[in-house]
Amino acid sequence: MIRPKRCLENTVVAVLLILFAAAGLWAEPAKKAAGTGRAQPVGASTTDKLLQMVPAESLFVVRVNNLDYTLNTIDQFLAGLSPMPMGVSMLVRMQFANVLGSPELNGVNMAGSFAIFAVAVPDESTETDAIPDVFIGGLVPVTDYKQFISGNPNLGQPDEKGVSKITSQTGPAMLITQAGNFALVSPAENYDKLVAMAKSISDGKAAGLASVLDADEAKMAIEEPLWIYGNVQQASSVFGHTALGQLEQIKAKMAECADPNMQGPMANPAAIMGAYAGLLETLMKETKAVTLTANPKPTVLNLTVIVSAVPGTDMANMLVAEASAGQENKLLGYLEDGAMMNFAFKVNKTLWNRINEKGIDLMAAIAGEGMTSEDIAKMKTLATDSISSLGGSMVCSFSVDAKNKPPFALKYVMAIEDEKTFNRVIEEAVEMFNSSGITDFYKKMGMDTSFTIKRGVDSYKGVSIDSAKLVMKPADTNSPQAQMINAVYGDGFDYRWAIVDGLCVYAIGGDVDSAIRKLIDTVKAGGSKQMASEIKSALTLLPDAGKADFMATYNLMRVFKMAMSMAPVPMPQMDIPTKSNVVFAGRISNGKMAVQIALPKEHLTEIMTAVMMMQQQMMQQMQEQPMMIQQNSWTCSMHPQVRMPQKGKCPTCGMELAPVGPKAK
Repeated sequence: MIRPKRCLENTVVAVLLILFAAAGLWAEPAKKAAGTGRAQPVGASTTDKLLQMVPAESLFVVRVNNLDYTLNTIDQFLAGLSPMPMGVSMLVRMQFANVLGSPELNGVNMAGSFAIFAVAVPDESTETDAIPDVFIGGLVPVTDYKQFISGNPNLGQPDEKGVSKITSQTGPAMLITQAGNFALVSPAENYDKLVAMAKSISDGKAAGLASVLDADEAKMAIEEPLWIYGNVQQASSVFGHTALGQLEQIKAKMAECADPNMQGPMANPAAIMGAYAGLLETLMKETKAVTLTANPKPTVLNLTVIVSAVPGTDMANMLVAEASAGQENKLLGYLEDGAMMNFAFKVNKTLWNRINEKGIDLMAAIAGEGMTSEDIAKMKTLATDSISSLGGSMVCSFSVDAKNKPPFALKYVMAIEDEKTFNRVIEEAVEMFNSSGITDFYKKMGMDTSFTIKRGVDSYKGVSIDSAKLVMKPADTNSPQAQMINAVYGDGFDYRWAIVDGLCVYAIGGDVDSAIRKLIDTVKAGGSKQMASEIKSALTLLPDAGKADFMATYNLMRVFKMAMSMAPVPMPQMDIPTKSNVVFAGRISNGKMAVQIALPKEHLTEIMTAVMMMQQQMMQQMQEQPMMIQQNSWTCSMHPQVRMPQKGKCPTCGMELAPVGPKAK
């Protein structure tokens, strides 16, 4: 049996190998930074040969700078995590040697920059839905190409077009030729394409990738250890028509197979598919490119994801900075230790309004006739008014509360700019929820819903406290789904909120009365006197995160804990101390959204420890299974692992549960 710990370790290593090692198989020599061995940044993208050589029309590019140094940093990060007896650097060298057919890698500049790229090859086919052919090539930096050829016994002599065949016994069949100071490598079936690409690169007449990158993108490509670039516009022009055509075919099939007796949104699955196809088409038209960088260090893996919009599009107009950009979020002190997730936002009213508008349009398309045009217009108005009433910042702590229903608790603190409008929106939103097509929409989905609010239900230190109750229950109370929902959410969601000194404090779930009083005390005291230690650690990992447009911490261990408390069958419980978090920080400006991510090595170690503990508990449960059968319980003949304290239906398949133990007699 494969051990969970080993499975997780292999998964972690596999993901990192996808990011680093695969990229390292395929490169201009990069200058070394003094004392570090890292690639020295070049003054401008036009001076970087590799960016000039990679074609501008590339669908994607994977670039590794200073391959030796980058692989060594991966080894340091994976030390103690990887189950493999050898480091990643050794594995990559071995695989690289297989591809090039040279065990010693003679003539290869392992301190140089390597690149893999893909270019669509023009297709002479007249079929509009034909998928174009794609050339994938790798640029490998060499110190001297002639020496590289002569020193490699597995390389044949160049033919009349300068192409040599790699005759490795273990690696794939490959072709190689010279392109400037690089060796251009491609699979053996790409002979003509390889010759044409090498000529285009060597001539220098075709536009290089440097011509389509802005200064910041080029700087990252040159400086970051790993840089991955996806040209969404180019990919859309090549594959977009085919992809949308396939979605239309799926939509037509779904319309043919639709059940006329079904109610709710799923009665018209074609409409749902159409809504998502429209969203995909918009993203393809308005997204310029997506970039990912990775920078491994001994104790943390830093990632950056950047999405850039096509200038002049709706997306570009959404991704603009607000006046508060770059300022410290003054509400960070309200975030808590022990949270499953912490969020901190700057209120970007332009972005939030556009997102709400797009989201409501998508929901309306899915709902179909379940929502009227008046409902949709009212929802958009309320969303706009709600955002206009907010101040500059908002924070939220999302914690696990496994002993209660629901098994989580949320605390919000948000700055309020217009208290009167804020309260009016709440009243109108609740009225709309209970009286408009929204309730009917949920009824058609088999859910009975109600949302009630009460003003001034309590008072604390002169502050009026309001309350609300959201109840969502399946119409068929005997269904397996109803049992699962009731087991997780109980009687619904309790809310408490109050407005204190220009701040609205919210408590949802758990002991809401105690939570709201604690929040009021903190606000009246002028805020928290000390920032939570986990937030301090997050700001150490990403020092400027407090000034970002949004920031978040995410603890996968606590997510596991909540998921297990919501499972329909008993699950092993984990109680492993965890203080580390994955940290996110995002910034929006000039038609771009950049998200920084810090993945601490400590968090991966905690996860592996948890998996080992789960394995031990599962083995113990298997040993105790005969004893459990002797107890009074109900089980499913198809799913014997299900154990319920009372009669009902199996939450997995819906069959009637049967008694076990003394009740069976």
